[in-house]
Amino acid sequence: MMENNICLLTDSYKVTHHYFYPKGTQKIYSYLESRVGAEFNRTIFYGLQYILKKYLVGKVVTQEKIDEADDLISNHIGEDIFNREGWQYILDEHDGMLPIEIKAVAEGTPVDVSNVLMTVENTDDKSYWLPNYLESLLLQVWYPSTVATLSAEVRKLANFYLDVTGSAKDNLDFMLHDFGYRGATSTESSMLAGSAHLLNFSGTDTIPALTIPENYYNDSNLYGFSVQATEHSVMTSLGEDGEFNQILNVIDNAKEGILSMVIDSYNYRNFLTEAGKSGSELNEAILNFLDCESNKVVFRPDSGEPVSTTIDCLNLLSEGFGSHLTDKGYNVFDLNIGLLWGDGLDYHKIRDILFAMKSNGWAAENIIFGMGGGLHTAVNRDTQRNAFKCSAQLRNGVWHDIFKNPLDSSKKSKTGRFKLINENNSFKTVPIDCDGENYLQCVFKNGELLIDESFGNIKARALNYSNSYR
Repeated sequence: MMENNICLLTDSYKVTHHYFYPKGTQKIYSYLESRVGAEFNRTIFYGLQYILKKYLVGKVVTQEKIDEADDLISNHIGEDIFNREGWQYILDEHDGMLPIEIKAVAEGTPVDVSNVLMTVENTDDKSYWLPNYLESLLLQVWYPSTVATLSAEVRKLANFYLDVTGSAKDNLDFMLHDFGYRGATSTESSMLAGSAHLLNFSGTDTIPALTIPENYYNDSNLYGFSVQATEHSVMTSLGEDGEFNQILNVIDNAKEGILSMVIDSYNYRNFLTEAGKSGSELNEAILNFLDCESNKVVFRPDSGEPVSTTIDCLNLLSEGFGSHLTDKGYNVFDLNIGLLWGDGLDYHKIRDILFAMKSNGWAAENIIFGMGGGLHTAVNRDTQRNAFKCSAQLRNGVWHDIFKNPLDSSKKSKTGRFKLINENNSFKTVPIDCDGENYLQCVFKNGELLIDESFGNIKARALNYSNSYR
């Protein structure tokens, strides 16, 4: 069975809809939005170009795919259910290319919630059933968009606390590191989530994500970087009694640059106390390593209550290695050392840690964060309340407005056909015949990709937003 059979990349019930639409239906017009009630008040749109290039561009319908889908659906739902005639028409009359027009806001753009992000409409009247058939696939853009949005909001948070504590911003691009590959649901999802994070930060351990800019976004630049680091399999190699000998072994064999060490294999307080004890073998080894100007040591507690453990570690490091005040009166380590918290984080916990640091007199530049599951798998379609709905149908030459208006008013859908305009630096969805520049660009039509963006341009749009917290 073919893995990427476009005839089968949908929900089962959608296969039955071609014979349910009213007679005389010619066009279906549908749209994507982040509805009111989203966690963040803007959504950074990202990932459509990947979906289009991987699944929709070019001749995607073949006789083999039609035959395979017909056979599967006959057994899966029932005989004469699959729209064989409709797919055969696309193959015969459009050479297997989808008669669809997709308009979307430029990727990397932050759009206020409750605004249209993308529209989908068939270009051939006989393929009226196709736009919402593709919903299941196209709506998956929610995932990279949501990760990009979450990552951007963390950068805004980091920017704010760096400013208010008088911190240097040299390390801003690395204040949130992607640890999500192992916790991702698949390698494909890790690539998408990881690349979305790279719109806002440069720190990642998700190597597969580094392939997305070149393979799908016309950009051979490297956007993600990492450092040498230990894990517990390394730090526990000589057992608890041999912990400090193993630490010395790690430092002795470390290359130039940043060295990140996990410190909670047994007792992080013992680790940091010994590391900062003047004259100890471990302290001398760390100081010798730091003699090289380009070297830095990052200590990573990996368990415990995030806020209290972070403050405890900062205080222990300050006792051992010293600190001084920024011009706004917050402590910064004297030496090129830092703290990394990467266990169980989400946006709210990062906010709590940064607030606690400020409250306890610590500058934000002393810490970086790592997110794994919180970045890749703690989000879902409802995080930004993404929805794909039909809003207009052309029947017998007349457009009809379509909408839903349930008792849950937050799920009321838009009606008609739209354009997205910008008024006073805020996006607004208006009827298609209204004045104003339309920020929805035609990116795909009849099997052809019409806009082929570079990752660098998309990243620039996202950073323009995430570099400001106002």
